[in-house]
Amino acid sequence: MKYNIITIEREYASGGRKIGKNAAKKLNIPYYGKEILEIAAMRNNIPKQHFERMEETVSNSLIYSIYMMSSVMSGKVNNLPETESLNIEESKIISELAYNGPCIIIGHCAGHVLRDRNDVLNVFIHADWEVRKKRAIEKYGIEKSKAESVLKKYDKRRANYYTANTNKRWNDISNYHLVLDSGKLGIDKCVDIITSCL
Repeated sequence: MKYNIITIEREYASGGRKIGKNAAKKLNIPYYGKEILEIAAMRNNIPKQHFERMEETVSNSLIYSIYMMSSVMSGKVNNLPETESLNIEESKIISELAYNGPCIIIGHCAGHVLRDRNDVLNVFIHADWEVRKKRAIEKYGIEKSKAESVLKKYDKRRANYYTANTNKRWNDISNYHLVLDSGKLGIDKCVDIITSCL
């Protein structure tokens, strides 16, 4: 199997973004992460910060999911909440970027968006709790006393966003082809494994 697109979902402070960027650099292919939000903001003439807040407040409640499905089924796309409109816009952008050629896409449920393609490798990066806490403190400048709550907050946010847009659990390994422990393997080894697949 030849893979052209690599998608990466990751736990907060697991080094997933660095792994994705380093892999893209090694392969000399584009890397897309927050650039997707920037493109969506530019196309809609809305500040990127507004879209970021929308991603942060997305709901994964059953009532919300039922409302979303009924809205789409009845063709009321224009009446969709902003968060769902953002997801539709991001999905379009991800499909366009993938169509343009090999690339690495981090976050934004890209693996789910591109699920009908057979040249996509979906990766999940995770690490031990203590490894992530250390990385959050040393690399991201998070206060030691707040590190644990920050990890929980961002993991919950990513899980909610993923579930709301895919109806799947974010950390369910059956959603991915490759699951890597960056704490055990290290950043460079994760990059080597991922690049060997493309």
